[in-house]
Amino acid sequence: MRWTVSVVATAASTYALDLFAAAAGALVVASGVLGGLSHSWVVAVLVASYLVWALGLRTNLRANGALLAATGTSTNVLSKAAYDLTRRFTRRAGAPRVAAAVAYAGTEVVKELPYYAAAFGAAAATSAITTTDALVFLAGANLGAAVYEYGLGRLTAGFLRRRFASFETDWQPRRYLTDYYSAVEPDELATITYLVAALREAERDRPILFFGVGPTLHHVFAAAEVASEIHLGDYLPANLTELQRWVDRAPDAHDWRPFVRYTLRCEGISDPTDAEVTLREDLTRKKITELIVLDARSEHPTDVVYSTVVSPYCADSATDNLSTWRELMRNITGLVEPGGLFITAALHRCTFYSVGGRRFPSANIGSEDLRAALEPDFDCAIEVCSTGQETAHGYGSVLLAHARRRELSHAQSR
Repeated sequence: MRWTVSVVATAASTYALDLFAAAAGALVVASGVLGGLSHSWVVAVLVASYLVWALGLRTNLRANGALLAATGTSTNVLSKAAYDLTRRFTRRAGAPRVAAAVAYAGTEVVKELPYYAAAFGAAAATSAITTTDALVFLAGANLGAAVYEYGLGRLTAGFLRRRFASFETDWQPRRYLTDYYSAVEPDELATITYLVAALREAERDRPILFFGVGPTLHHVFAAAEVASEIHLGDYLPANLTELQRWVDRAPDAHDWRPFVRYTLRCEGISDPTDAEVTLREDLTRKKITELIVLDARSEHPTDVVYSTVVSPYCADSATDNLSTWRELMRNITGLVEPGGLFITAALHRCTFYSVGGRRFPSANIGSEDLRAALEPDFDCAIEVCSTGQETAHGYGSVLLAHARRRELSHAQSR
């Protein structure tokens, strides 16, 4: 579907751009506004028109990158192809958008060739059109293209703003922490309780991966006594920077002590002391050995597989597209080794959640969707827990699940 949309959008955009640019070029020639200029000045105007065109194109390239990241579609099909291929073969966070921009810009440059052929072909075919007229036409066409590219970029950006905020440009880790983690709210009371119980089934003294951890650590404390190492992965470097601040004991790092205290209660300590909370924080810092940029859109986000992968509120909170969510889940669960444990949580039947007044997408999944995503390879248990947070955050219940990947049969392992 995304390819179909991109192909149709490319055809429509190409037609509209050609029509707009050609009309602008013809209008500038017909107006005679540059008629009194010498040939050298007309060349200078042509060069300047390319600079203006580049500025307009830059606006559209930024918007196209955001469109690809948010929807997987583009107004340039080659740009989408470059984005998808780069995302498949590299885990560098910004590489797909750079590749998409290069492909888009390259396509637009190639589109210039027919204009040159038409303009100078007409000048060669008839004495009524001079080479200066051809240059004026090209300058006008460039200015028209600049206006079109800028306008398309602004329209695309406006569409994305009305639809959902962008993780790349609008995500604010600290605002997210303020909005959701100033206190232990009902969804996290349920999630942490569930996580503590589920981690009792994890293989001890092995590394544990938290995939899509965001700027948060509230789920990590439960793994400190189970894991030999804790690896934290997220798509956004800004989130990992926030985590590093806590690891480094930065004075203004987020205070996770209420969540540590609740975790200890879930583990059986009825009234944890400040000293016990500090000990768990220190142990967690010691166990955190890696902060990794991971992209769930990559078929192989990392070459390492784990005996336990924990990924709460990640795939479902990254997209509003159910097919994309399934793909993200497949890539994340692919990091669980045979016999390994996967623990997850998701917003239940939620289409968005709010951070700082901005809406971010949610995949609107139910328990049947989660079961269908897991059961081909896992034996799973799923719960639905009501939280009553519709007004505050946009969702009223959460899904909680843990699943054991089936061991490979002898025939499969060969």
